Amino acid sequence: MLTSISSKMLTQFGCTKMKCGNTFKQTKMKSFLEFKTVSVTKSGDYYQVVFHDGLDTEDEPYFMIQRQFEFPDGGIYHFESHNEHLIEHCKAKLMSLSTNTLRLSYGEEPRRDIEIKFGLHSTDFQELASTLKEMIPETTIEV
Repeated sequence: MLTSISSKMLTQFGCTKMKCGNTFKQTKMKSFLEFKTVSVTKSGDYYQVVFHDGLDTEDEPYFMIQRQFEFPDGGIYHFESHNEHLIEHCKAKLMSLSTNTLRLSYGEEPRRDIEIKFGLHSTDFQELASTLKEMIPETTIEV
């Protein structure tokens, strides 16, 4: 198993592997992220939740979930991050929110399972929970 470690993230690659000919195909990736804060933005039909450290620098680590409701798109979410392995435009498979942790799964090959720990310095938990529920109705809220 290959492990990548930074001060803000632990990512395990290849939690599950399938042999395809003479090569191994990565089918699952588990990531653990930690951020100081989360920001919630609603602008008309566009929603965005960003987990970050509030550094306001170009290379700041972050994880972002976006969704638009203006045009029919089949319920596709935009997952973005400073880590290119976590970027994908797809449906979420699972999302669970508690007071300082978000767990989500998305993607096909590899499927991404992510756990994000965060602080609520400038965002109200109820605002975060209701926005995520609007964006992704299947979100489970644990209080």
